This record gives sequence, C-alpha cells and structure tokens, in this order.
Amino acid sequence: MRLILIAGALLLVVFVAVFHQRIFLRDPLAKVERNGIAQDGARVYINYSNDVLVEDAGAGKRYLVEGWNGVPGEPKHLACLTALACLTDADEATVFPLRSKPNQVRAVMSPKEVTFADETGAVMKVELR
Repeated sequence: MRLILIAGALLLVVFVAVFHQRIFLRDPLAKVERNGIAQDGARVYINYSNDVLVEDAGAGKRYLVEGWNGVPGEPKHLACLTALACLTDADEATVFPLRSKPNQVRAVMSPKEVTFADETGAVMKVELR
C-alpha cells in the first residue's frame, strides 16, 4: 500500500512538471468585474505563467487570456474538474477569437490584474490576489 502511494505521488509530480503550462488552478480570491460591476458567479483559474481563464457562470462563457499573445479568446478544448482545476489542449491553447481579426484588441496584463474586452465590447477586469 505504501509503495502504491509513493508511486502515485511521484506520477502526480511528474504530470505537473510536464504539463505546468496547461494546468489552470482555481484562484478563490480573484475578483471579476464587467464594466465596473462585480461578477459574483465568475470563477478565475490561473496557471504557472499567470495566464487567466475566466468562467462566467452568468453568461455561460469561458474566456482565456494567455501572456504569449495577449488576445482573449474562448478555449476550443478544455477539460475541467468543476471549481478546482482545468486542463487545456496545449501549452499555447487553441482558442476561438472573441472578435473578427481586424477588431481584436490585446489584453492588458500585469501580475495583479488582467483587463480585456469581451465579444460584446464590455470591459472585463480580473484582479488576482
């Protein structure tokens, strides 16, 4: 039994080391605002590189903003354990753009805050803590 637990823990460590860019963990302290109004039902997930995944329960949408390109989009493939963690399809996840190419606006990202416009043009502000 002890050997199985050690082997399981070792496999978990290897999995996290290999897929650290793809694993998004829930940040329960993060706050989300849409046009200055707090979104209480929204859940925020972050990964090793402080890329942000926002799950907006009210709108039924998921928004992914990655630091490597800064363009917000809706993830094409995403596997989630509700309210705990999500796994994307690649280190640089495949996303559907929120707007047409000429109208795409890059997100403003810092270690504590991410601001971007959603598909309707509403300003989404995510405060990380």
